[in-house]
Amino acid sequence: MQRFMTSTLGAILGLAGIVASANAANFTDTSFGISIDIDDALPKQQLVRDIQPFVSQDNMVSLVIRRAYDLSVIDFVDELRNVGYRDDRHQVNLRISGEPFQAKIESGRGLLIPVQGQVSGQPLNGIIGAYSGHSGHGFLIIGTARSDNWPAWKNRMKAMFDSVKFVEVDSEAIARQWQDRLKGKKLQYKQANTGYAQSGMVYYGGAVQQDYHLCSDGTSIRKSGAAGQAAAQNMVVYGQGTNQGRGTWQVAMQKGEPFLVVRDGPEQGFKLEYEGDTFLLDGRPYTITASELCK
Repeated sequence: MQRFMTSTLGAILGLAGIVASANAANFTDTSFGISIDIDDALPKQQLVRDIQPFVSQDNMVSLVIRRAYDLSVIDFVDELRNVGYRDDRHQVNLRISGEPFQAKIESGRGLLIPVQGQVSGQPLNGIIGAYSGHSGHGFLIIGTARSDNWPAWKNRMKAMFDSVKFVEVDSEAIARQWQDRLKGKKLQYKQANTGYAQSGMVYYGGAVQQDYHLCSDGTSIRKSGAAGQAAAQNMVVYGQGTNQGRGTWQVAMQKGEPFLVVRDGPEQGFKLEYEGDTFLLDGRPYTITASELCK
């Protein structure tokens, strides 16, 4: 369950409920492979990696969609039933509060699981929908409201879950969009750190930089460098190193997700995603700028 739910609930779930108009607008996303009618009281928020949240303006009610490639619905429910979900970092505790029941879904399988729990000490009720389709296609939907407002939201949540449909995942279009986004760009990662070893009274510091230049003709240039320094009484040690390679690059889909594939030696694959406005390459924040090396 950690594979699918870590960072999904604690960072995004709203607590409490509001009563607003029950109108809905359709949300269709071919990268998630989902179509769902979202209650108008839950505006769409920024994508957080593979999580699409919809949260009320006062952050008190939420519906969250997360990709879950190759999801086993039965295994997911069994784990939720046996151990529940606990995230101490975000003060989240969830447990099944009723028997799972079949979702109204075509061309696949879905189970809806009533849950109860707490986030930051606030009681909540909700539903988790686990959906599995063809070719490993799947997603989770988590809808919650504070317990004292759940009666007002129960039917509205049900309407959203009843509207869920699978749509075809356009893997080629996803890969093409990423390819176009990265052509002629430099991806750069920088990190610096300092420290102090009290036992030897040594101060130390270092920095690393990794650049990928992705040229429009499919060639790539990789440049990396590292520098470090240690200082103690009457002594300073300094070192640095650089490395460079040339090869090719492309974007490929793996298990329903886009990866940057670089070949300048052993083939390497790096997951491509955004967290808000931050571009992540294999989970590390990189900047994207025009490449000064690509011709």
